[in-house]
Amino acid sequence: MSKTPRFQDWLIVTQYYHPEIGAPQIRLRAFAKELTNLGRRVTILTGMPNYPEGVIHEGYHGKLSVTDNVDDIEVKRIWLYPAGGKKPFKRLLNYLSFTFHALCYLGLARDKHIVFIEAQPITLALYGLLAQWIFKVPYIYNTPDLQVEIAAERGWMGSIFVRAAALMETFLMRRAYSVSTVTPAFIEHFVSVRGIPRKQLSFLPNGVDLEQLRPLPYDAQCAEQMGVTGKKVLTYAGTHADYQGLDLILDAAKQLKDRSDIVFLMVGKGPERQRLIDRARIEGISNVLFKDSPFEERSSLMSITYAFIAVLRNIPVAQKMRLSKIFPPLACGVPVIYAGVGESAEIILNNDCGIVVPPEDPASLADAVRRLVDAPGRRDAFSVAGRKLVEREFSWNTIVPNWLRQLRSGVVAEGNLSVDDGGGKSTPSGVSKNGGG
Repeated sequence: MSKTPRFQDWLIVTQYYHPEIGAPQIRLRAFAKELTNLGRRVTILTGMPNYPEGVIHEGYHGKLSVTDNVDDIEVKRIWLYPAGGKKPFKRLLNYLSFTFHALCYLGLARDKHIVFIEAQPITLALYGLLAQWIFKVPYIYNTPDLQVEIAAERGWMGSIFVRAAALMETFLMRRAYSVSTVTPAFIEHFVSVRGIPRKQLSFLPNGVDLEQLRPLPYDAQCAEQMGVTGKKVLTYAGTHADYQGLDLILDAAKQLKDRSDIVFLMVGKGPERQRLIDRARIEGISNVLFKDSPFEERSSLMSITYAFIAVLRNIPVAQKMRLSKIFPPLACGVPVIYAGVGESAEIILNNDCGIVVPPEDPASLADAVRRLVDAPGRRDAFSVAGRKLVEREFSWNTIVPNWLRQLRSGVVAEGNLSVDDGGGKSTPSGVSKNGGG
């Protein structure tokens, strides 16, 4: 008989959660569902849904707290100051209002075995620190981005604030039971730059729900709704944010205006979306369409997609990033054309599931689109390879059990993924055991 897991009762604290759209919301919902599938009891503490528009959703206005049930998981939603766009002061109010209001619900952690903090913003980890001090409940500091480094490189914060944020984050990381993050490169960064002990780090990569995301036959109704019937569709789906550099897609589309068979589809929301829509209208970029599609319909959207476009600005931190948005299309059998560097590029190239071009190079992106559209056999080979990759390495029902074993045994991820599952079976890439079992 197997032993009862040490961490049976979980509290996940996150500013962002379903029904909002965005990578954290999708990732954390799948993560929580997999924890419950593994027999854990999970409660979510989150904000009133408002992201990315900065408008609290209908049904949640004027309330300090609401308790929902999502996927048979209790979700406690609390008031926060909603803010969209790029205005730094409003974004700061948004972050701090949730952090300090969450502290009023510190009692939720009293009977838990572990508190999982989605540390975006960094200040939210104060909840975990206080829960640890008051109730002796350990916390996990989860960071999916090098958010301080990105803010510094994009000039979003002055040098004094950057240093203060880095010091605060390092302080909160060092006091956590574990610091989990999404790439081996981030782990190395936290060891070498922040001085976090390697044995304190754990590897929790982005993944996909293979039951929800799968190849489907061409959805003619979806194609008609999107206005792309009979076209080779190149789709970008995700948050429209500054750090991605989405103007590159419009620049490449302008170079392909002679190809009436090709259309670009931009799906999602975010602070950059309206500016991009205005630019496309002013410059007459008619082969780029801006549409809405909920994540729950992503498989249908991918069924009409010839290839998925992912882009990232040429910033130093990009070398260490792994974009979560590349995995849903691969799960649906759609190849990825990625304009960028870093681990996303390595995954695509090493597994023959798409094309990689230099960042911020419209001519290279346009050429890659043209070549793939004119080579359907190559596209089909990429499609098969991409689905096999996510089945093998990036499904949540593989990732979460492997991560839990890291927490129990002191395994530190130095490779791509995981450890032996106890039954003589392991994923293709291993990790080294640096801690005691």
